[in-house]
Amino acid sequence: MGNYFSPLAGRFGVMPNLLVGRCSAAIGNSTTTTYNFGGHPAKSIINRAVVSAGTVPASTSGTILGVLQKYDASADAAVALTDNIDLEALTAHEGTAVTLLPTLTDAQKTLDTGDTVRFVVTTTNTVTTAAVDLMVNVELLVQN
Repeated sequence: MGNYFSPLAGRFGVMPNLLVGRCSAAIGNSTTTTYNFGGHPAKSIINRAVVSAGTVPASTSGTILGVLQKYDASADAAVALTDNIDLEALTAHEGTAVTLLPTLTDAQKTLDTGDTVRFVVTTTNTVTTAAVDLMVNVELLVQN
């Protein structure tokens, strides 16, 4: 019988934790809507993420794009963690893995005290189908 509770390779000294973000406010028409999910009280690394929606948002003649960001409190600046995510391409009720940018440094992926994770959605026209249960789940590797 395998040891299901042993750390995976490369995860020694960290504790996986899930940061769940619900995008509860409506996505605005021809605007940018920011959803702040808070942070973690301990230093942690942003490892990967999943985006899902019960009802996928739609726009008949525009785009609905999201970007996962870290807000760096010490630099008072946002750090993009992903490229644009086409929210209209999601499949209802299914999680879609989000790829972090390969150019990110360890410092850019690290959440320190005061840093937060947020999801920024930009639309270029009218939203014809509102998103329902739009969620972003981020796996954090807690270091201490």
